[in-house]
Amino acid sequence: MRRFQPILFFAGFLLSASGAVAQEAGQPYGALRQSLLAEGWKPDAGYGQKLRSGKPLYRYPEVVCGPQLCNAKWRDKNGEEQVIRLTRGYDSEDHRVAPQ
Repeated sequence: MRRFQPILFFAGFLLSASGAVAQEAGQPYGALRQSLLAEGWKPDAGYGQKLRSGKPLYRYPEVVCGPQLCNAKWRDKNGEEQVIRLTRGYDSEDHRVAPQ
């Protein structure tokens, strides 16, 4: 079961199992992303879909979306893979942290 280190969720808050980042469901992903980067997390830019030109299909290279939900894949400070579920943002609207 070490394959995925769990992300713990409680009362609408996203809590990293490796510590330090707590965000409310509904918060814009851009703000969460900045917090993760500041805490030393690394986005998995190879996870997201890309256009033929190599440009990310979505606003963020670590995000893959379905019709309504998206996943963002990161590596935490310890190098463990973490997936954050988002609600999809359309047009100029930012993705948001999804209720877990």
